[in-house]
Amino acid sequence: MGNLLAYSGTAAKIRALRSRLLTPEDYRRLASASSVTDALACLRQKPAYRELFSGTDAAALHRGDIEKLLTSAVYQDFQSIYLFSPIGQRKFLDLYFRRYEIAILKTCLRMVFDHRDVTLNLRIFSEFFGKHSDINLEALAASRSVQEFTENLKGSIYYGTLSRLSPLPSPTLWDYEMSMDLFYFRWFFTAGEKLLKKEELAHFREAYGTKIDLLNLLWICRSRLFFHMEPADIYAHLISVQYRLRTEDLKALAQAESPEDFLRLIGRTCYGKYFTDCTASHMQETYRVIRRHVQHRAATRDPYSIAPVISYLYDKEHEVTTITTILECVRYGLPLEKTKKYAKEV
Repeated sequence: MGNLLAYSGTAAKIRALRSRLLTPEDYRRLASASSVTDALACLRQKPAYRELFSGTDAAALHRGDIEKLLTSAVYQDFQSIYLFSPIGQRKFLDLYFRRYEIAILKTCLRMVFDHRDVTLNLRIFSEFFGKHSDINLEALAASRSVQEFTENLKGSIYYGTLSRLSPLPSPTLWDYEMSMDLFYFRWFFTAGEKLLKKEELAHFREAYGTKIDLLNLLWICRSRLFFHMEPADIYAHLISVQYRLRTEDLKALAQAESPEDFLRLIGRTCYGKYFTDCTASHMQETYRVIRRHVQHRAATRDPYSIAPVISYLYDKEHEVTTITTILECVRYGLPLEKTKKYAKEV
């Protein structure tokens, strides 16, 4: 049952944090609010968000301000888990931290492309970020061109990937973000396999190998069936990590001529039973269902291991995404029944 002694503190912390996650009733209450201000008033009553929204005027908060505060809730919980973890577990969390670093880099990069000043909200995460990151956020936020942004990453693990885009005639924001994502997943999976051993490695592979398989499936479906991209272009943008999908599976799917053909081919894989159509909403929801199932099963089966940490971080990030979606539905006055189509938890 994993290392009970090593994980007892972390397990207790995860249980405490999980008790603060929103319930289906909480989501319905948010979705039933008459305005974003009223929804935030409901959210402010929940222990996980009370401190974050303290001292703020809900009526004066803009959409971007709200999203930054909600993102801070994820950072806060990550930092809390980290502080309760012994050195061995922190090594994994140091790898996971790069996920948040990438998100911040993307924020800076979007502002560079939009020619807007960057205002980063790391009120809760700033000290932790300063200790664990080797990038200069102030320099990145002050960058006025993509070339300057790239040069300000010199010495970091991201510099090589982004500098290779410089010779392209007119690389777009999409090119940069895609390159960063492909690099991150390759780096994260490879680093995890080198760092972790035995049961921990098995949990890591199952959780993130499944995630990468599903992301590749989503990308192939979207690019082939919706945008009719050529197979060679699709291959070039697949994450070069394979878990349960074989090379021949991916190649066949990338050449699918129709949704029926795609479903027939995906039906031959271990994920086939979950997919019944190729609509964007179904593919995205199936991705969520499979990931949640895999991670909750592992956490239940081995509660004193890295599995509950992986499962909780996914659930917290998904909660913030769901809250953001609900708030947008409330902002545009969508009725409860329609909101349910966008936020399944309602």
